[in-house]
Amino acid sequence: MLVPSTGSLFVRDSSKTPTWQNLTSIIPAGETVVAATIVDQGQPPSNDVHISILTADGQVFQTACVVTGTYTWPGNCGPFVDNTPPNLRVAQE
Repeated sequence: MLVPSTGSLFVRDSSKTPTWQNLTSIIPAGETVVAATIVDQGQPPSNDVHISILTADGQVFQTACVVTGTYTWPGNCGPFVDNTPPNLRVAQE
């Protein structure tokens, strides 16, 4: 994962050309990414990965992306869903 200072989001996929794939278009509107994680889901062979992002305003969002068969980034990902822990959400209000 790569989160440049611009707040955009890239994932490295060595099976694709180019290897760095831009996921900025699926970041929730108005959000700036400051950190990101990617986790392989399940036992091999895994069919998807979960990507979580932390935004500048402290919210946490998550998406799942299919990484099997024929896929194209970011079309293989679902929409980001707000996954901010309740105690952090209250602190921001």
